[in-house]
Amino acid sequence: LQWMDGTMWYHSNRTKAMEEKLFQSDCLGKVKRVSASFTWGGGGLVDRQWVEGGNGRTDPEREAMGMLGDSGHYPISAVAWAFGWELPTNVRATHTKLNSLGAIVECEATLCFPGGGRAVIDTSCLLPHRSQFEVVCEKGVLKVDDLVGGQGRSGNFGAYDAPFVGSSSFVVGDYLGKDKMVQVEPCDHVKSLVTEFSNCVQTVKEGGKINMEWSKRSLVTHTIMCAIFESAMRGGVNIELKGESDNEATQYVIEGETFNDIPTRIWNK
Repeated sequence: LQWMDGTMWYHSNRTKAMEEKLFQSDCLGKVKRVSASFTWGGGGLVDRQWVEGGNGRTDPEREAMGMLGDSGHYPISAVAWAFGWELPTNVRATHTKLNSLGAIVECEATLCFPGGGRAVIDTSCLLPHRSQFEVVCEKGVLKVDDLVGGQGRSGNFGAYDAPFVGSSSFVVGDYLGKDKMVQVEPCDHVKSLVTEFSNCVQTVKEGGKINMEWSKRSLVTHTIMCAIFESAMRGGVNIELKGESDNEATQYVIEGETFNDIPTRIWNK
């Protein structure tokens, strides 16, 4: 079975160019800190009915993790990507806001990684539109301000509703604070994803091995999301993640108790 993660931004030309800067050269050095956000809905973009369960993202019967489970995927995946798909050791939700149905409509969390790496993510349907991340390295920074949609800070939401071509630039800053805009060929993220999936399937049909990269990315992202959710619903307690290798199941240490899987309590009941 060939699994393909449905996160489209992984497959853009821009992402591949950023990976060269981060992982295939020494121009930036080791990743030390990441901040990532995806917020939207503030200023009247969505109304109170929408916030109070009128959309799947705000109805815990349809999306148990609320905005964290939907829009939170993007900043979480950006952090995991920057840290090379290594799981954090500790996760804590530092701010959570629920609607009257118990759905998360706003969440912020911190993540700690081996070797002193750290990250902060936030998602919300109550704040202005922000779809961005900053990767702080030993020698410089890498920044994107239009992760979802790739239309820049233009106010153009067309990419959320229809096929689009975008993600044409990112910023690299040096250790002195001098920024350089790097231009790349824009592309249709969906077409790029489908092309990659087709190539993986063709490899398998020709007798090759399945590509485990995409299932790994899905599992890491969802594991982090579940840990943030558990912390948020327990009032912001620390969640420790333990696992000695890629082949070993992750354990969750919560308030002194160790779980072999994330607890499955239905929090909105």
